[in-house]
Amino acid sequence: MTPPAGKPQRTQPLAVTLLLAMLLVVGVAVGSTFYFSNLVVKREFERLPSGVREMIREQQAATLRGEVITPTPPLPVVRTGSAADPYLEPFESSPDVGGTIRQGSGNDAVIKAGKRPRNLWVNDGKPPPRSRAQDFLRDVQSSLLQVGLVAAAVSALLAFLISRRVARPVSAVSGAAARLAGGDLSARAPVLGGEREIAALAHSFNDMAENLQALERERQQAVADIAHELRTPIAVIQARLDALEDGVYPLNTEQIALLSTQTQLLTRLVGDLRTLTLADAGRLALDPRPLDLGALGQEVVQALQDRAAALGLTLGVQADAAPTLADRDRVRQITTNLVDNALRHARSRVLVRVETRGEHVILHVEDDGPGIPEGSREAVFTRFTRLDASRSRDTGGSGLGLAIVRALAAAHGGQAALAASRGLGGAHFTVTLPGPLG
Repeated sequence: MTPPAGKPQRTQPLAVTLLLAMLLVVGVAVGSTFYFSNLVVKREFERLPSGVREMIREQQAATLRGEVITPTPPLPVVRTGSAADPYLEPFESSPDVGGTIRQGSGNDAVIKAGKRPRNLWVNDGKPPPRSRAQDFLRDVQSSLLQVGLVAAAVSALLAFLISRRVARPVSAVSGAAARLAGGDLSARAPVLGGEREIAALAHSFNDMAENLQALERERQQAVADIAHELRTPIAVIQARLDALEDGVYPLNTEQIALLSTQTQLLTRLVGDLRTLTLADAGRLALDPRPLDLGALGQEVVQALQDRAAALGLTLGVQADAAPTLADRDRVRQITTNLVDNALRHARSRVLVRVETRGEHVILHVEDDGPGIPEGSREAVFTRFTRLDASRSRDTGGSGLGLAIVRALAAAHGGQAALAASRGLGGAHFTVTLPGPLG
């Protein structure tokens, strides 16, 4: 079950975890060796004759009770040493058997009584001897136990070294993350030499920190820009109202119209900010319906003809039928913003074209103005961007129109781009939207 959020979890150092894991492996290896060695002895025991097995069981039971028994039948016949029994010294025999033997050469050979056989017990009060098989098994198990102790010591050393190698870069990333969480967006994790995955973790963390720092700079700049944009119309309205209150200006329809113009500017600015905020959050509501982009382009051009005439500009349109599936109001806003921007910078002519290319419909807006340098063509789609800092709000706009164009195009699954106009020599904006089947 997942613990409640925020509840501290019981943790342990990486070195302890590695040590426990290695000791577990060593324990399993040694324990399994003991088990299988005993299993081999048990299988060999089962192969013995039943009488021998019973005798061995009786001897083991007596040993557990602390008793000593005498085997029957008595000791076997003489067994001389060397080749007959390698466990006996040369010219020794079984216990209590000795004497002089006349050899074939005529010489006498003295045979001494040998040591007590290891596979026989005598009732002399001494601890019963072990068999050679038992001695071998105990020697093997003792060796395994020693090997297990050495392996445990080596495992502890390896756990310490590996934990330091792994934990040091991870601790560095953790420390940088703690500083980042504390508000230090300049915190970066050192990329230490070591495993590739840990180095990739440090690089990923640093990339994330850089993105967060860039977003914070953009946020601070956006707040400053918004405050600046809102302050100007509010200041104009406040100054005009103070002048009206002091009687500097008469309260007539002209003054009301000036106040209304500033209020409309303020309303449009707030609406543009709301649109961009919703688009950035992915919450911009769209109402996609079948739409002819060519017909819509002609409507926008017709609506802006009076403004173009007042500026002494020629506003033309070349629009073929271009069916698409889009939000009509949002696409109208895209077209209006592009044409309005072109009218601000054109010298004499603005041309709007709509075409269908494959599964996409494309809106082109060109002008014969000074154009935009190649290095600044992406910057114009950033909010509150004016390439000419001296432009006022009346000549340069609020700096949100093109940012809205790109955001709305992306919301429809399309894209907005800027290039140099080959036909008119100025700026050439294009907006590509998916067709009905796109």
